[in-house]
Amino acid sequence: MTNNKIRVIITTPHGIFLDVNTDICTFRTTEGEVGLMANATQFISSLIPSMIYINYKSSPNLKTYYVDKGIVYFKDNTLSMIVNEIDSKPLVHNETFVQEDQTKYRLIEELYLKKKLTENNK
Repeated sequence: MTNNKIRVIITTPHGIFLDVNTDICTFRTTEGEVGLMANATQFISSLIPSMIYINYKSSPNLKTYYVDKGIVYFKDNTLSMIVNEIDSKPLVHNETFVQEDQTKYRLIEELYLKKKLTENNK
């Protein structure tokens, strides 16, 4: 029998926030909304401020978290997220950047991550 669960590890600057096994994890990246399940292909991207859903949205075991920017990496059924901030309540931010500046920052961050992934696959 195969294992149909993925391990989700969410880390903040203060340490490990969450380490659980689940059927699916859904989140938003610079490339759009992503839902990862067991045996998916290797994946890396930049998280954008949004919500993370751990388990199916219709599941009684659904956990929802609000996150700030971060990095997400999936390999060998382990989903690693490094986030600046996470909470079960909506995050309050002071807007210090103009939207255009945030978009530029996300693009640069995403290109850097993809370059590193390409270098690691050589």
